[in-house]
Amino acid sequence: MVQKQISIYGELETQSPFNSDQLVLELSNTHIALMVKFSGKKYVGAFELFEFDSNIMGWYEIFHQIRTVSIILNRSYNDTRLFFNLSEAVVMPSQAFNTNAADAYLTAIHGDSTNHIIKYDNIVSDAVLINVYRVKKSLNDIVNSNLMMVTPRHTYSKLLENVLNNNIVFQGAFLKLQFYNNLMNVVLLKEGRLHLIQSFNFQTPDDVLYYLLNIAEQFQISTTDTPVQISGLIDLKSPYFDYIEKVFKQISFETLKVDNVFRNYSGEYPPHYFTPFLNLTL
Repeated sequence: MVQKQISIYGELETQSPFNSDQLVLELSNTHIALMVKFSGKKYVGAFELFEFDSNIMGWYEIFHQIRTVSIILNRSYNDTRLFFNLSEAVVMPSQAFNTNAADAYLTAIHGDSTNHIIKYDNIVSDAVLINVYRVKKSLNDIVNSNLMMVTPRHTYSKLLENVLNNNIVFQGAFLKLQFYNNLMNVVLLKEGRLHLIQSFNFQTPDDVLYYLLNIAEQFQISTTDTPVQISGLIDLKSPYFDYIEKVFKQISFETLKVDNVFRNYSGEYPPHYFTPFLNLTL
C-alpha cells in the first residue's frame, strides 16, 4: 500500500493548473517525492512524499495509487525533471566510458540483467566522471506514460555534483549520509577524491551501524576525525542517530532554509528532512 508521509502545498492552490511550472520527482524502490517549482520563481512551492515497497507492489499499482491521492499530480506539467534513486549504478572516469564498457561494469558489480535500459549522466565537476545506471524497462515505460516531457537523471549525479563542487577541502576523509525510507545513500571522499558512493537498504539501527563500521574499517577512516554530514529522514531522537553519534564524533547536518523555500510552512518537520530532495531542484 502507498502511504503519503509528508505533504506541503504552500501556494499551489492559488496557481493556475495550466502553466509552465516544473515538476521535480525522485523515485526509488521505497519512495517517490514530488516537488513543484513555480514558473519565474526560484523556490519550491509544494512537496509530497509517498512511501511503499516495490518488492510487494508493482509499479503500475504504485503510480495508480499515487495519482489517486496526489494533489500535485492533479495538475499538468510540460517540464518534468526525474531523478532515479536506484542502487544499480556505477560511477566511472569519463575516459573509460563507452556503451560496452558501461554494460560490462554494471554486470560485473550488479550481476546479469534483462529487460533493463542503460542510462548515463555526465557529472559536472572537475573530477570528469560519468554515472551509468540501469532502469527496468517496465518502470521506464510507466514513467513515460504517466509524466510529460521527462528529463531523466540519477540522484547520485546530483549528489556528487553537490559534494564535489562545494569548494570545501578536507585534509582527510569526509562522509556524507542521506536517509530515506529504509534506504541510506553514502558518499565517501578521501583527500578530495571519491572513494565510495553506494546505497544501503536497512531495516534496523543495527543494520546502519554495521554498514558504517564496515565502511570505516574497509577504507581505514578515523571515526574520531572524519566529518560526517547527515540529511534526510532521520529523527535525532531515534536509535539510528544515537548509534551514529556514539561512533562518529564530528557530526553536522546539511540543511536549507525551509521557511524560505516552502511558503506557509508550519515547521512540522526539521529542515534536514528536506535537504536531499530540495538539492535536486537547485
